[in-house]
Formats: sequence, structure tokens, C-alpha cells
Amino acid sequence: MAFFPIRRYRLFDDPFDRFFGDQLDLFDPWRDFDTFPTALAVRPNAFRWVNEPLRLTNENRRTEPTSSVPHAEKFRVQLNVAGFNPETIKTRVDGRKVIVEAKQEDRQSDGDFSLREIRKTYDLPEHADAQHLASYVTPNNMLVIEVPIKNPETERRLQQAQKDNQSLAQFGQYRDPLFDYSGFMGGSDFQPKIVDKGNNQKQLEMSVGMQNFKPQEIKVSVKNNDLIVQGEHKHQDANRSERSFFFKSVALPPGTQVDQLQSRLTDDGQLKIEAPFIEQKEGQKSIEGQKK
Repeated sequence: MAFFPIRRYRLFDDPFDRFFGDQLDLFDPWRDFDTFPTALAVRPNAFRWVNEPLRLTNENRRTEPTSSVPHAEKFRVQLNVAGFNPETIKTRVDGRKVIVEAKQEDRQSDGDFSLREIRKTYDLPEHADAQHLASYVTPNNMLVIEVPIKNPETERRLQQAQKDNQSLAQFGQYRDPLFDYSGFMGGSDFQPKIVDKGNNQKQLEMSVGMQNFKPQEIKVSVKNNDLIVQGEHKHQDANRSERSFFFKSVALPPGTQVDQLQSRLTDDGQLKIEAPFIEQKEGQKSIEGQKK
């Protein structure tokens, strides 16, 4: 059984270092520019959208309950494109593949020139929502391609959870009206439950299958109140390096003691995640109220 350290989202004086430094894999292109409108009001010149996604608006976020992140599952590819002009980089979907193309032409005054081209294809996973593909080039010359995944089984579980009010009782009598408990219970693969440990102690327990990844390929992170689990495959040759990721994420319910969260990998490939859980009390501020 392997235990995993919990990687935590950190703040920096330069807001772009949060995402485009060593925390690039925590950047969410569908909502982070809207979640941090002040900090990210001016984007670095070296950041460039290739395919800019439809993102949440501030208006939507105020009228809808806080639930799991917009895309609870997504597929990501990172490709080092150093040496290519970002303006020449194109990403497109052809059937069930993502195609990357780039060209760099360097001409000299004497008429000599050099030409470099790259074309890469990546197979999209099952249930990938290619219409919402997002891609961008970071300030450190990393092309990132992300595609959300809409699993029909997840949709079925979500509908079932919305009808099952009894399962919500485990979160206590007083629940945050701005948190989507039904979405938390049924909208992800984490199979969450609240377990009574005795002596008035409760614990949030979750489990997700990671059988296709080696322990060194798994990362567990916490960004604000979102739990993010990712599996990563790497490939590197003499010319270029690339990384592909599979993400699963979920917003944790109020009362979860995030600072005490622990995770471990069992021998059969199940990632177990646990944290103490304290029930909301009557009159306790909601999630949004605590942020003000």
C-alpha cells in the first residue's frame, strides 16, 4: 500500500506563477480567468489561446449552486513547442483524434532558410466532448490541450442522486444551500460517503480506481476546495517531450477538513481518500458567505 503526499495550490506575488510555473496542471482554462478576474486581468504577452474555450461567467456563478468543477473529468496533453512561433500552432479535432500542427520558417538575408514542421496526433478517450476542446501556449512554451469528458454513467448517477434525498442526510441536518450535495454524491467517480467513526467523529471517505497508472504516475492535489486526482503518462525522445494526463476532480462539501486530508493506494489499484468531516451547525455561514 502506497501513501501519497497531498499537493496544495499555493499563492504567489505574481498571479501567473500560480498556474504557469510548477502548478500548470492545476490551471482550469474553462474558469480560472473568470474565477480570478482581478489577479488575471492582464495576461502575460507570451500566453496565447489556440482554441479559446467557452467559460463560466460571473453571472452564472452567482445564480447556480457551488458544485463540482465544470468538467469533473478531462483529458490533457502537454507538448513542448519551444522554437515554434505560437501564431503558427494549430489544434483541431478529426474524428476521434486531436491533431497538432506547427511550422517555423527562418530566413536569412542571403536567401538561405530553414524550415521546421511538426504534426502530432492523439487519440481522444471514450466520451470526450471534442466540441469544448481548449488549447493554449504558456509563457514557458508549453502547448496544452484539454478536452472534457462527459461520461453517461456519471450523468445516470447524478440523476439518481438528485432523487435520493435520504443519502443527503449523512451530511447532517443543516446543509449549505449553495453547495450541490446531489452533484457531489452522483456527479463523479469518487463514490463518496460519510462514515461514523464513533465518539462524535465523522469521516469523509472516497475511492477511485487508478488501475491503469503506476504509483509514480499518480498525483493528488487540493486547489481551494477542489480535490484533483490525475494520472500521467510521459514520453520523451531526442527532439521533444510530451505528457498526457487523465484528470478526475470534485468540489469537497462544507465541513471537510481539507488540511487533514490523506490518500493511499491499495494493492488492487484503488485510490482511497479520507478526511475528517464536521457537520454544519444551524446559522453557520455558507461557502460564499465565508469568502466575503
